[in-house]
Amino acid sequence: MRSKLMLSVRPSHEAARRIAQWVMTLPGGLDEAAEALAMPVDWVQRLVADEMVPGLDAGARLYRLVGITARMFRVPARGGWFDRVPFAQAA
Repeated sequence: MRSKLMLSVRPSHEAARRIAQWVMTLPGGLDEAAEALAMPVDWVQRLVADEMVPGLDAGARLYRLVGITARMFRVPARGGWFDRVPFAQAA
């Protein structure tokens, strides 16, 4: 059974927004994202919900796969969950 990503009304930070966008591009969705990050599905969900931040290993994988830096967990989201944001504003 395929897991579903639960989203709040607004993204809490830029990293959550980018993780959600990345998960939606994967054919396997949340399950495939969890496998790529080598973490349980509920941990990926908690990253998006702003209940936890990744450790060093998961942070390195997020940077490699999605381009997310540690700073993005502290920056307010630059738009809604699936809004396109100009590159200059997103970084």
